[in-house]
Amino acid sequence: MGLIKDGVGGEHTTEMKIFICFRSIDKIEGDKTIAALLTNSENSVAVLKQTEHIDNWKDIVEEKIKESDFVAFLIGSDTFKSEEIIWEYAKAKSLNKQIIGIKLDNVSEESILFCQGFQVFDNTAQALKYLDRVYVSDRQLKIEQYKIMVSSTEKVIDARMKVNNLFFTITSSILSVAFVLGKTYSFIPLSVLAMTVLTALALLTTYFWDKLVNSYGKLNKGKFKVIDRIEKELRTNRFEEEWRILTQEIDYEPNTKTETKIVERFRLFIFLILAIEIGYLIYEIYQLNPF
Repeated sequence: MGLIKDGVGGEHTTEMKIFICFRSIDKIEGDKTIAALLTNSENSVAVLKQTEHIDNWKDIVEEKIKESDFVAFLIGSDTFKSEEIIWEYAKAKSLNKQIIGIKLDNVSEESILFCQGFQVFDNTAQALKYLDRVYVSDRQLKIEQYKIMVSSTEKVIDARMKVNNLFFTITSSILSVAFVLGKTYSFIPLSVLAMTVLTALALLTTYFWDKLVNSYGKLNKGKFKVIDRIEKELRTNRFEEEWRILTQEIDYEPNTKTETKIVERFRLFIFLILAIEIGYLIYEIYQLNPF
């Protein structure tokens, strides 16, 4: 059985969410504990019950655990002999959720021994005091992580601009050297051959350029996913709302897509130059050695 407690800790401007797990055989003791939670939190909690194990109950519970700040197990005599409870415990651990235990009146030593990996409290007052303190420190940590991720994303954007300028400079310089070389030697076949080699090198460089553009795009995408996850944990959606406005209202085109188009068009330009050089080289060779 799982329950969501919204708003534990009335001092916060944002609501704390606790996912509660206990066996149906402990319903009486569980209801008493829930009542105590309501009392100790000064009735600032709302209770959402998910007591029916329907076909997709695991999906529902997983989503609720993801939304929660903490997962609390109400520990009775045979709590961890339930497959559902074991699954909820494993899921909470895999999602890296803070887990606590609250003892019921019928708690057993065997159940307590299972809880060696997390804090166990004798009553709801102790649990709420602990959760309130951890919630504040965790929220401050997430805000600092959010700032770091946003800052690192801006650094990636600066770095990709420098990379774009670098590759444009390299390819342009190669093409310029090729042209100067050909002009210096009056575009004789040997100089045109050297131009063709340099132009082919510039063309090859654009493929490395394109690969780096896509790599930076994937890096930024990963960072924005982490930022989005932190925002959801902080219960805000600034970046998500900004992205919705950009894509749905302004018809914004992502930087990676724009940069890729520029590289592709530049590559096409170089390819045309290469084709002209090869054609001219063949013509000059034919002039020297007509059939």
